[in-house]
Amino acid sequence: MGQTIQGARDWEMENILRHRAGELNDGQLGMANLENAMHDPSLLSEVAKELRTPETSAELIKVLANPRFQDQAKHAFEQMQATGMSTDFLKLEYYAANSVTHSSPQARMRHADARMETLDDLKKLAVDQNPVVGYFDPLKLAEGEFWGQSNEATIGFLRHAEIKHGRVAMAGFVGYCLHENGIHWPWKLSTSLPDYSSFQGLSAPAVWDATPQAARLQILIIIGFFEFWSESRYVLEQDGTSHYMRGGKPGYFPTFKEIPHPVPLNLFDPFGFTKKLSEEQKARKLNIEINNGRLAMLGLMSLISEARVPGAVPALAGKIKPYDGEVMAPFSAADANLPFVSDMLETGKSFFN
Repeated sequence: MGQTIQGARDWEMENILRHRAGELNDGQLGMANLENAMHDPSLLSEVAKELRTPETSAELIKVLANPRFQDQAKHAFEQMQATGMSTDFLKLEYYAANSVTHSSPQARMRHADARMETLDDLKKLAVDQNPVVGYFDPLKLAEGEFWGQSNEATIGFLRHAEIKHGRVAMAGFVGYCLHENGIHWPWKLSTSLPDYSSFQGLSAPAVWDATPQAARLQILIIIGFFEFWSESRYVLEQDGTSHYMRGGKPGYFPTFKEIPHPVPLNLFDPFGFTKKLSEEQKARKLNIEINNGRLAMLGLMSLISEARVPGAVPALAGKIKPYDGEVMAPFSAADANLPFVSDMLETGKSFFN
């Protein structure tokens, strides 16, 4: 196995030459070959066949049991970590995220950069985002394996969910403040909406209750489409990335380039403000966005709590219009809005069918 063979791959020859020149020791040579081999299914098949022979298996066991080789391999691994090189190629999830056999070569190359965050990464990120609070997970959600997925996939899900909820909360907080103060467009946005005078004096949650069913249905269908689009594996692969539970970037929303009809602007960064930013700058802005989103979630729930139960938030006492409706009505099967939900689902079925 360790000898040069005819028909060796280019990367094999390069690594062997570096080994002979003294640039790589045995452990580093093995690590370099392993990283390249894991991207070559045909080679893995050949190796699997060789390992079935008693001679090859015995030779491999002998090499792995050699203390000198073990020390070199350990040193090579530590060296990769110290220099910031990714060791994710040693994880099976890394290859599950990058097995895009039916995508374009460009997409496969971009997939090679996919990375699954670990619990240690999450703890470090928490300190970067908020050094005072640091890592806080009393329910130990980040240690779980949701739906039988790996812990890394679970962390991807939690990260994406928090970013998404934070973005919705930021929009909701601003919207609440606007509605609460009667601020609106000088024109009607839809023929489904009545005149703005119909909402005069209503609290922000009550504005939703007073919105006609047809208008609410339009909003929910659009939201449903965004969810479908952002979760589609095909759409994500056309953007050269993957699902956030398969090594993709949490919080990423795909472009609309796959839609048959031209769409002038994308939902995320429609004016391209982040195109010229470095990865470090983007990561810093994402951390800022997450912190703002967390604050918005707390702020929005504070506004709703004070509206529903006056005095629940002393700092907001007397500053928020009261609301006597049911804030969880859209999620309650026992609520009178159930016919609306049923109609929405039926309309949604006919829309997609």
